[in-house]
Amino acid sequence: GLGYVKMVIMVDEDVDPFNLPQVMWALSSKVNPAGDLVQLPNMSVLELDPGSSPAGITDKLIIDATTPVAPDLRGHYSQPVQDLPETKAWAEKLTAMLANRK
Repeated sequence: GLGYVKMVIMVDEDVDPFNLPQVMWALSSKVNPAGDLVQLPNMSVLELDPGSSPAGITDKLIIDATTPVAPDLRGHYSQPVQDLPETKAWAEKLTAMLANRK
């Protein structure tokens, strides 16, 4: 079956590769096109593939959508997002507004 594959997306073990939203999240949040794409030129493929030129030859792509590790200095994926200071005040205001809707 790998002869038919043109693109492979690598994800971390906490991402279900059969869950499209999880894979798309990994692609959008963890991939840096400058360093996370590996193009493999002149690979074999099914001769009937319309994307091959010449027939039976195409380029293939590996996408690294795993969490960056040292020496990659992008982002800190393990730090939780902190609420803004005014979040509590807004929550109280919205709760009061909902309570007075009757």
